[in-house]
Amino acid sequence: MVRAFRFALAMASILTVVAGATVGAGQGGRMDRMGQMNDFKPYTAEALNAAMGEGKTTLLFFHAPWCPVCKAQEPKVKAHLNGAHKNVVAFKVDYDSNVALRKELKVDKQSTLILYQGMKEVARLSYKSDDESIAEFFSHASMMHGAQ
Repeated sequence: MVRAFRFALAMASILTVVAGATVGAGQGGRMDRMGQMNDFKPYTAEALNAAMGEGKTTLLFFHAPWCPVCKAQEPKVKAHLNGAHKNVVAFKVDYDSNVALRKELKVDKQSTLILYQGMKEVARLSYKSDDESIAEFFSHASMMHGAQ
């Protein structure tokens, strides 16, 4: 029931939202040919549902500003987003204020990364910031390139 509702919401968002997301250039990332950087977008249910409904590879990063693991993960995740995984639409979710979403997605730790292909979860990583774990997590996004 929840998935059907989310899918309906995604479809409604697609029909009512004009595509044209701008990507803000942050610090420490690489620019693409157009001078833009693939960075985290602020989480909103509408933006997430639109990206998922379009079948995009989507990342949720449950982040807390006080979390040392989150701080260690962030530049490594951004490096992947601006390297081989520019196709991933990444959302930063405030761990402290999004309690309902955390419960719905069974996220019990800040520094949790969840990767989706369309509406399907394909990978999850919690409380790890080492290069090998993050690279393995993003390997699931690489598998999705051909599906898009």
